[in-house]
Amino acid sequence: MARSYQSYKASKEEQFIVLNQNGQVFAGLKEGYPNYSDDWSEAKPLSINNTAILLREKGTELISENKF
Repeated sequence: MARSYQSYKASKEEQFIVLNQNGQVFAGLKEGYPNYSDDWSEAKPLSINNTAILLREKGTELISENKF
């Protein structure tokens, strides 16, 4: 099965890990709210376009997945 151009392009984008002020990583949504975890292996890498709302929280930072 051929891979579509869109999914290939999305896989090439740089991914980021979202880190909150407590040193926890974004692990997904739980009941519609951001869920953070102390277990860094649960981190969900996101493209820069999907981090805007999470970055509104005070003390939230991005770490490039390449440096993770």
